[in-house]
Amino acid sequence: MAALLAVLSVVMLERQRGGVTSERLVLASSPVTIWRPDDAGGGPLVVVAHGYAGSRRMMQPISIALARSGFTVAAFDFFGHGRNPIPMQGDPTSIDGTTAQLVDQTLAVARAAGDLPGVSDPVSLVGHSMATDIVIRAADRLDRTAAVVAISMYSDAVTPDAPERLLIVSGAHEGRLREVALDRLRQIDPDGAEGVTVTRGAVERRAVSAPRVGHVGVLYSPVTLREVRDWIGGARDGTPSAPLPRIGPWLLALLSSLVLLMWPVARMTGPVVPHPERLGRKAVAMLALPVAPALLATIAVPPAAGSFVAFAAFAAFFGIWGAVQLALLRRGGMRPGRLHPTAIAILLVWGLGIFALALDRYGAAFVPTGPRLGLMGLLMLGTIPFCVADAVVTARSGWVAAGLQRLLPLVTLLGAMLITPPLGIAFTVLPVMVLFWLVYGIAARWVRLRSDPWSAGLALGVILAWAIAASTPLLAS
Repeated sequence: MAALLAVLSVVMLERQRGGVTSERLVLASSPVTIWRPDDAGGGPLVVVAHGYAGSRRMMQPISIALARSGFTVAAFDFFGHGRNPIPMQGDPTSIDGTTAQLVDQTLAVARAAGDLPGVSDPVSLVGHSMATDIVIRAADRLDRTAAVVAISMYSDAVTPDAPERLLIVSGAHEGRLREVALDRLRQIDPDGAEGVTVTRGAVERRAVSAPRVGHVGVLYSPVTLREVRDWIGGARDGTPSAPLPRIGPWLLALLSSLVLLMWPVARMTGPVVPHPERLGRKAVAMLALPVAPALLATIAVPPAAGSFVAFAAFAAFFGIWGAVQLALLRRGGMRPGRLHPTAIAILLVWGLGIFALALDRYGAAFVPTGPRLGLMGLLMLGTIPFCVADAVVTARSGWVAAGLQRLLPLVTLLGAMLITPPLGIAFTVLPVMVLFWLVYGIAARWVRLRSDPWSAGLALGVILAWAIAASTPLLAS
């Protein structure tokens, strides 16, 4: 059943691309996907920019919706994101630092895309999260802008006079950002409310809330897609009526079915093995003793060590945590036995060859390329001992101890970021680890029950390094 659902999901996801064509280019030193309607050589240009730690793949629902409606869409990867091998530069906390670099990049992409055959002026800009501030500042420097769309907006660059035509979309669960949207709306009309377009002279503004979604789900919401399409179409004196893509439900179905598929596949490793002896009171030391050494190692490594900020510090964190726990396991007489190559191969093939590639095609950039491959190798020095120790400890623990085994590293890493703020540039490691345990941790448990924790942990160490290297933004040291 899971296999059938996975196949159906792939078919339906591919069908969402019906009516459009896509072409991958490099424009202004940036990887760009150009989306066009099937029945036209070009159309008005829309530049689509993703949020922090995102990629142009995350913006596919919006790109496809606009291309179906007759627009030429240029969706690109910011420096340090997705498939862009060029890192971000400068101070990420300064408007004159990284923000200025990304604004310049957006303008360069817009101008280069505007020179493509069949593309017409003026350009419209769409940005999500971090990119809302970027596209609003970029719009102010363009000669002409048809419309600006800010999804999950936070920007101090919005004034009562600019942008001239601005749509702000927030997820219903983004309470603070909805307040920001209303504040910017009421710059034009003090009585402005969500769902009502307000005008003052040439300035037109609208704020909308997409129901039942948050910061990521807002990109897939039919309300978001319809509002974006109609707002940009309205700037062209038209009301597009092309059907909207439904990527979100089928993407969720695909990823869920791939996880469920691991339950029967895990049986290939053999019968269920006896449960290992519990750690008992040893679990207290196993959980507590790695915290201080790992924290000290993380803050002792300069954030700018190496070519990119934070990666060396994270490798040290994982390596020290894993080394301490492995030493304690060895002291307690728990040593690895014969590894199970089948178990390792199943997890790696499924985790990197199937699940990761599916997510990369339909959801978000999730394949390390360019300098990220070297960073993956660096991280593996730490993530392999970390995940091997984690697998052994959780296999010998009850639910409470196993939960703490996963929670304490997250809390310790967060503490390191608070003590050393430059590490915060890579705060996305924390949600990535949570999703890693929810997806890969479950699959590995099914394999571990029929093999051994050492083999499962070894495979998980490779996958965790892959996940962090593929998804963490790159900031040059």
